[in-house]
Amino acid sequence: MEHKEALLDSLAELRTAHDKASRAMAEIAATGARALKGSGNLPSPSQLRSYAQALAQAQRHLDRCLELMQGRPAMGMAPEVATGRSYAH
Repeated sequence: MEHKEALLDSLAELRTAHDKASRAMAEIAATGARALKGSGNLPSPSQLRSYAQALAQAQRHLDRCLELMQGRPAMGMAPEVATGRSYAH
């Protein structure tokens, strides 16, 4: 894949991941607002985990975009991005 094309694809993936994280945060905020008014429960741990996962995925896409912008070769997405799981070095 051509470098420019890889960057544009990565930017599109970043946007999608960012939008997913934004939707998760909006849901958490709405749940919290309802709870403050006394008409609902607090955000659940699973909502926060979903947000954290979406945010981590967006961060991985951002890192990939930065790598491509710094001129590193387009080698495709790392396995942890495809699976949504990170690994320790």
